[in-house]
Amino acid sequence: MSSPISIKYAKKNNHTINQNSNDKPIENKKRRSILLVFVCIVILLYTIVSQYSLYSEKKKLQFYRVSRPNLLDGCRYVYIDMGTNIGVQIRKLYEPHLYGNAPVLRLFKELFANSSTEVCSVGFEANPLHDNYLKEFESYCLKRGWRVKIFTSTAVSITSGQATFYTEPGNEVNNQWGASLEAGRKKTKIVVPSIDIVSWIRDTVIDRKLPSGNLTSKIMMKSDIEGHDSTVLANLILSGVYCSIDLIYGEHLTNEFVNGIALFQKYSQSCKTKLIRMDDESFYQTRLPFTYPQSTT
Repeated sequence: MSSPISIKYAKKNNHTINQNSNDKPIENKKRRSILLVFVCIVILLYTIVSQYSLYSEKKKLQFYRVSRPNLLDGCRYVYIDMGTNIGVQIRKLYEPHLYGNAPVLRLFKELFANSSTEVCSVGFEANPLHDNYLKEFESYCLKRGWRVKIFTSTAVSITSGQATFYTEPGNEVNNQWGASLEAGRKKTKIVVPSIDIVSWIRDTVIDRKLPSGNLTSKIMMKSDIEGHDSTVLANLILSGVYCSIDLIYGEHLTNEFVNGIALFQKYSQSCKTKLIRMDDESFYQTRLPFTYPQSTT
């Protein structure tokens, strides 16, 4: 038989156990609250640090832009001529009266209306044969007040570095229009610098500073880099740059590529880039004299 003292001790002990059991949920709740506060503080600190990092990066980019001016800053309209040869297509833009009925003129009219002299043009040509003529042509354009820059001996690519290019000796009468990145039986192999055109368009064309006001800007591009067009255009798509260009035209576009682009745009709500297959070789042999108005001589 248990003594009164034992019974009293047992009741007290049970009361202590029950009280401890009741306290556990409270302690767990406190722990969860503390953990939640800690997580919120960590998230807040991470947000502050991230914002500061983005701010710092933005300041660096602003400094970079100040330190290295963009050659297309202030350009409302831009024309990119990949594979410019001797610059005939660029000259058609500024002096259409010299190239009557050239097929590309309707595209210039469609995109730039009557503002062709306001267009900034950039050409790329890999063949060193054309260097001297293109430099003379660029100088002519600048003296006429047209913003033109031509990268001579430069192959358009998806990487910057060097590229193997094949010239076409003996076909100077046609301005070596068959010279390309593809080897051929009568071609001569040379090495020229290459430019990452995707990065260049993103940094120089898309990132340019537009003139003040709410004027619509336009970008047009010709692709005539035989044997390499689809590769470059596909990388423009994958990088997100393609849809920033309003109109692209070229000759060397396969049916598969054109159909693929059509399918891509069918399911796109935002990409309005117009892709046109056009082979405008009119006047390709013609080197018209550079005639300066009297006021510019």
